[in-house]
Amino acid sequence: MQQTKTIKIFLGSSITELKDERLIINEISGDISALLQRDNIFVHFVKCENSHRGSDGTRDQDYYNTLLKDCECSVFLFKTHLGDRTEEEFAVARSLQKEKKHTIFVYFLDAAGEKIEQKLLDFKNSLEIDWEECASITEAKYNLAMGLLDSLGIRVEKTERTRADRFNQYNELQQKLHQDIDDILDEIEQIKSTKPESVAAMILQIVGLYREADELAAATAYDKEKYSHLLYAYGQFLYKYGLYRDAESVWLRQIPLAEELYGAEHKETATSYNNISAVYDDQGEYVNALEYLQKALAIDEKVLGKEHPGTATDYNNIGVVYWRQGDYDKALEYYQKALAIREKVLGTEHEDTAGSYHCIGLLYKTLGDYDKALEYNFKALATLEKVLGTEHPDTATSYNNIGEVYRKQGDYGKALEYHQKALAIREKVLGMEHPDTAQSYNNIGLVYDAQGDYGKALEYYQMALEIVEKNLGEEHPYTASSYNNIGAVYKAQGDYGKALEYYQKALAIREKVLGTEHPDTAGSYNNIGWVYRKQGDYKTALDYYNKAYKIRKEKLGDEHPDTKDVLLNIKIVKQAMNPNGKTKKISSAFFSENSPKEGTNHQGRLPRCDSPTGSGL
Repeated sequence: MQQTKTIKIFLGSSITELKDERLIINEISGDISALLQRDNIFVHFVKCENSHRGSDGTRDQDYYNTLLKDCECSVFLFKTHLGDRTEEEFAVARSLQKEKKHTIFVYFLDAAGEKIEQKLLDFKNSLEIDWEECASITEAKYNLAMGLLDSLGIRVEKTERTRADRFNQYNELQQKLHQDIDDILDEIEQIKSTKPESVAAMILQIVGLYREADELAAATAYDKEKYSHLLYAYGQFLYKYGLYRDAESVWLRQIPLAEELYGAEHKETATSYNNISAVYDDQGEYVNALEYLQKALAIDEKVLGKEHPGTATDYNNIGVVYWRQGDYDKALEYYQKALAIREKVLGTEHEDTAGSYHCIGLLYKTLGDYDKALEYNFKALATLEKVLGTEHPDTATSYNNIGEVYRKQGDYGKALEYHQKALAIREKVLGMEHPDTAQSYNNIGLVYDAQGDYGKALEYYQMALEIVEKNLGEEHPYTASSYNNIGAVYKAQGDYGKALEYYQKALAIREKVLGTEHPDTAGSYNNIGWVYRKQGDYKTALDYYNKAYKIRKEKLGDEHPDTKDVLLNIKIVKQAMNPNGKTKKISSAFFSENSPKEGTNHQGRLPRCDSPTGSGL
């Protein structure tokens, strides 16, 4: 099923009243869009704060009412205040609803003891349509997603139990409530074991059950150890489906519970630190990720010892974060610590040891030491072929990595050979529509691109794009990478209009799904700046370069190669502009880019030495 919904999100007195919740509010559209696209349902949100038209920055209310009339749904969020514009917009939406042309969702947020204006109370009491009380923006987001699916005729299965039923006669029913929690968890496992007709509906159903179990456990004297395991499983489910922000929220509540239960120096506590570090890593919050990884390492070194495989995993994960930050010396130091333990304790023919070879190989590729990169990648390959066989997905990943190094060396024949080996395994074992298969198409496209065979490159990029759009949605980070690569081909051909079109598609996804402060978003700003520079529009180029620099300086630091790269671009563009606004021609040889064509290096069970990202619900 494929439908497009245009949804107007109204934020109440959003500029002032909901300023503390504004970050979460701005994530609602990306989160819900990413969720529903799993079923090929595409949602476009029209936000009131984007509709200022006057030269003085004020909003043209008539224009905004026209936008509202073009939408099929509207969402109203209230807390303590009701503005005149809100009333007017609601009246427009209500008239459309009466004509059966519109669906309205109304949510009243918990004011947490704040004084609610009488005008809002009167409005609430006069409503002739259903509305919901929500404890938070997150609950409103969840309820909105449920409501949208229901309006599309997709049923999200619910239990017959209601919150009121749960908490009635609390003292008498507490034992039954605890059994109900266990029953809910059993029900979740049953749902997980079946193939869903709708992935989005399945996710919402399970998230709803986890939330119900979480609420019951928090409100009753539920066994703390079982509650800790519940939160762990809840976070794992959210994390598995890329709902990183919500996984972060759940696991941040699980950490103090683990510390209370097991103490500050227990393996379970270390596991909690590792979980939250992975969430921060995926969101580009590398400082936070490193903080929790170091906490986990301190525990594991003391509890497990400095030569335990678990401690080796900590060293490896810390190395990954340093690698992302561009501190390659530190990354190599921790990778080698992990490798030394694994070779000594597990041997040279173990998957984890192959994982260390894999990460070190990627690091040397980043440093441009391709001979060393090949040495470690071939070590990983030899181990994986022996342990897992020649047709395992991880073996395909190793072929893929070797192909990437040969591409970097300019040995395109060898690069194609190894990418084709990876592709053959993936098509056979994973299927023609698996994201890993798309990765192989993408990387083969990179080889043809490097050879100047732009027709072949576009063919393979388009094949990759078709798979990721179908399986991951039109607003997934991998989809953004495909758009980025297609844009780079058009740029290489001198078709700057087309290049800009695809670079902007990639940027739109990254801003929406990853946020405006993510390093990948900075990459898009840099690439768009490059096109504007090439077109001679130095002012716009500088605007985009400055956006990229601000993010990279904050997230990666002054010494990261990507930060230095965009700073160089800024300096040279400024040199091209004289005080009168005129420009002088600068050789393109002086300009650098941010790896505009993007390849990926692994999937499967090998350590995550790339940077997959996602959104939250």
